[in-house]
Amino acid sequence: MTVHQLVLHLAATDEADRRAAEDALALLGPAALPALMEHLGDAASPVSEAALLRVLRRTGPSAFRPVLDVLRSVAPGQAYWRAFRVFTRLGAVALDGYAGALTHDDPMVRRAAVMAIGECGEDGVLLAERAVPLLGDPDVEVRRTAVRSFWSWGAVVVPLLQAVRRGGPGAARAGALEALAEIGGEAVLSARDLAVLERLVRIKLPDDVPASIACCFLSWIAVSTGDQGGVMELLGLSTPRPVPFAAGVYAADCDSHAGPDDNPLDQYRRVFVTPELAGWTLVVGSWCDPSSAEREAEVLEACALLSARYGRAQAYWHSAQCDGSAVLVAELGTIVRRFACIPGEDMQHLELGAPLAYEQRRRTALDLPVLAGGHVDTEEEHEEWTAELLDLALGLSGELSLDPRSVDADTPVRGTGVLARTEYGRSLSAPIGALRL
Repeated sequence: MTVHQLVLHLAATDEADRRAAEDALALLGPAALPALMEHLGDAASPVSEAALLRVLRRTGPSAFRPVLDVLRSVAPGQAYWRAFRVFTRLGAVALDGYAGALTHDDPMVRRAAVMAIGECGEDGVLLAERAVPLLGDPDVEVRRTAVRSFWSWGAVVVPLLQAVRRGGPGAARAGALEALAEIGGEAVLSARDLAVLERLVRIKLPDDVPASIACCFLSWIAVSTGDQGGVMELLGLSTPRPVPFAAGVYAADCDSHAGPDDNPLDQYRRVFVTPELAGWTLVVGSWCDPSSAEREAEVLEACALLSARYGRAQAYWHSAQCDGSAVLVAELGTIVRRFACIPGEDMQHLELGAPLAYEQRRRTALDLPVLAGGHVDTEEEHEEWTAELLDLALGLSGELSLDPRSVDADTPVRGTGVLARTEYGRSLSAPIGALRL
């Protein structure tokens, strides 16, 4: 069987045939590389990049240069990204090659090299010092990728990054600061660096304007007042730090993405408390979610207390991924309505109060019968009504208070937004992560 035939067998339907082809090509070593490269650079090849990668990793360091040559020679498009993904995943056997590529003339090669080193985990840390200049690379994508690689290494590179902050190289200092913030937040920043950030915020705030509040998973409490300090005091929020509006929204968005591998309480450490917006103060962050299993009782109590003091308070959750919506409406200390629709989950235990006038009007607009006072059927077979339920938080907030998406530079504003810690932030320490200032 020829080398080309062996490579084609990497796409065989029979697993035994595929494994036999991989073993035979690995034994051929460098002699198999020309045929493998032909398929690597051909987006129409039946051989998957994963199959090619398995063989190339077994081939060892000799695969690095041919893969790099393919990466540099193919035209932009599917074939390029196919080669890019294979190049960055060759693993620790290619570390010497990656180290040399960090100074390559082509920024895309530098980007791929520093990404690959980050993918090598503990082995890649050995090259961290050589990757420092890329934190200040002239190409913005190379810089961002370098920051992500240092971030992925975690605490082990903190001393190196702190040394860069103190002594340079100067071009890499900003990237080192961002990487430190992503790794450990305030806990790993020097007093001098914190002062620099605070000064930058003060410079930006006079020209700051509100912008649309949009997150993949958006939770917020709306209170009919401009008394930002009073709202924070009643909610037990502390350590408020002024931030540009967009930075506050960015923080809320980042926090809302806490995944199953994280501490599930991490997402509740802080909130963004907006300035007064058209007569309303919004508290934005996952901590405000009225349907959260950890927070539902506390959010209900908070809205009752806020509405007793300020007249009206509402809590909302909305998924931009069409995962669901939840609402809670309180007036003068009383919970008027709570409802959640999350497909695939039974949220009936959350429902309180009778359907609101807004809900009934939307039913009428769709030629559907009015809702009875009991439980709303979230599985009603009507696509448009299902869509209404999934967007209920946005629609209802626009009716009763303020749709956060509608906030813009023309929204009447008074005051400055702040990031504040919740009780979780005080007990679990400050959130980590760099803010986009």
